[in-house]
Amino acid sequence: MHPFVLSKWTARGSLVVAILLAVALGGLIGSLQAAEISNESKTAIDMKIEVLMKELRVPGLSAAIVVDHKIGYERGYGLADVENEVPATEQTMYRLASISKMLTAVAVMQLVEDGSLDLAAPIQTYVPDFPEKQAPITCELLLKHQSGIRHYGSRDEVRSAVSYPHVRDSFAIFQNDPLLFTPGEKYSYTTYGYNVLGAAIEGASGQDYVEYVQQHVFQPAGMTTIRPDSPAKIIPHRAAGYRKSGPMIVNDYMVDVSNKIPGGGWCSTPADLARFAIALCQDRLVSSETLKTMWTPRQTSKGEQTEAGYGCFIRTIDGDRHISHSGGQPKVSTYLVFSPAKKTAVVLMCNMSGTRLQPLAEELMKAIAPR
Repeated sequence: MHPFVLSKWTARGSLVVAILLAVALGGLIGSLQAAEISNESKTAIDMKIEVLMKELRVPGLSAAIVVDHKIGYERGYGLADVENEVPATEQTMYRLASISKMLTAVAVMQLVEDGSLDLAAPIQTYVPDFPEKQAPITCELLLKHQSGIRHYGSRDEVRSAVSYPHVRDSFAIFQNDPLLFTPGEKYSYTTYGYNVLGAAIEGASGQDYVEYVQQHVFQPAGMTTIRPDSPAKIIPHRAAGYRKSGPMIVNDYMVDVSNKIPGGGWCSTPADLARFAIALCQDRLVSSETLKTMWTPRQTSKGEQTEAGYGCFIRTIDGDRHISHSGGQPKVSTYLVFSPAKKTAVVLMCNMSGTRLQPLAEELMKAIAPR
C-alpha cells in the first residue's frame, strides 16, 4: 500500500497518538530553556510534528521555531516531492499563501509613518483608476477587511492559471462588482482587498509593489529566500503540492498566484518568515507605536468586535497575546504565530492543501514559552 493512502484510525491507534503527544509535550516543557532548545526538546518537537503528519496524511512539512528572538530550531519532515522522493528540509520553499497579507500591511504602515500615505484618505488618492463605490473605501478599511470588496467568487478564481504582470491587472476580476456592504459596516475577509493595498503602495511610494517590499521589508529583516511565486520560473528547493481525493493523495491543481501577489503570492522558507517575525517584534520594520495600532483588534462601525488587526489576527491564549495568520491555497497550508511578550514564534509550512496547522502551532508556542 502506498504510504500516503488514507487509512482509518482505530480507537487503540488514537490512544497511542494521544500518549505520544502527551509525552512529547511533557518533554518540551520539562527541558526547554528561554534562549536555547535542548536536544531532548528537539526530539520532542520532532515527535509531535511527525505524529500530526501521520494523522493528517501530510507528505512534507518544514518548521522554524524562534526562542528569545533567535531561530532556535529549523527542520524538514517527510517528502517535499513524493514522486521523486525528495526530502523536505529547512531549505524547502513553500507558498506563503495568505501570510503574504502581513508583509503588505507592514509596507502600508511604513508609508504611513513617513507621511506618504493617509489611512483615512479615499483609495483613489493612491489608485486613481479604481472605481468609486457607494461610499469611500480607505486603506484602513482594506487593512482590517471592512471594505466590502468581495473575496474569491468561484473555484476558477482560486485555481486561476492566468498570468497578471502587474498588481493592477488583477483588478479586472473584481473591481466592477458591487460591494458586499457599505464600507465599515461589517467584517468580510478579502484577498482582493489586499491587491488594492498593493496598488496603493505603488501609488504612495512611486515604486513597483514587489520592489518596494523587497527593499523596505525583506532586506531590513534579513529575508534572503523570499520571492514572488511563479509556475514559469525556476525556484530552487520548491515543494511539490498535494491534495486529498477520496482515499488517495494526488497532485494539486497548477495555479498562477500572480492574481494576488499582495494578498497571497509570495513563497519562502520557514526561516525567512521567522526572521520577519523577529524583525517586527524588535521594531526594525515599523515603530512600537505603529505595532500597537496594527495589533489592536478592530470593531466595525456597528460595534461588532473582530479578531482582525492590520494584516493579522490577535488572540489572547493563557493570558499571552498571540499575533498570527494562516495561509491556504492549492499545494500548501501555512501558519505563522508569534508572541511579542515572550519573544517566541512558530512557523509551519506543508505541501498539502486544506491542512489545519493552527492547533500544532499553538501547542508548540505553549511549550516553548520561557518559564
